[in-house]
Amino acid sequence: MELTPHDLEIAERHIAKREKELAEWPRKRWRLLIIYSLLMLVGVRLVLDGLSTLIHDDAVEVDVKRVLSKGPTPGLQERWVMGAMIKVSTILEARHEIAILSLGQIIAGLMPFTACGSMVGIILLRWKDGERDALICKLLRMKLRELEQGGAPKG
Repeated sequence: MELTPHDLEIAERHIAKREKELAEWPRKRWRLLIIYSLLMLVGVRLVLDGLSTLIHDDAVEVDVKRVLSKGPTPGLQERWVMGAMIKVSTILEARHEIAILSLGQIIAGLMPFTACGSMVGIILLRWKDGERDALICKLLRMKLRELEQGGAPKG
């Protein structure tokens, strides 16, 4: 296979393009790592907020105790029981809505956390590949210069 000057020129352009991409990659890599890490932190924050809302259930307990602490007035026990049940069910219904919103917040936080976590992992795994590609480009550049100086080998 004979290499013509045109083939050598095409190879030179491809190597130069790849070297330019590899030169820009460290800055892009750090920028992407920072962006994805910040988005992971946002996801963690959402999950922790949702969990803290689910875990800290003191307000419901205080409200139920307050409703039930007043005893029934004499002669109105049945009405008091009905009113207390309605108030407690209203409190529990509001707590149910808060719990549902908290679970939604946890799910909304897990999505960016897992997505950005996988992107950070991919970037870190590809770290060595960029260095290897830069080394390969240097070797190709040296081989290309040898071919240009010594003429295209025939064979």
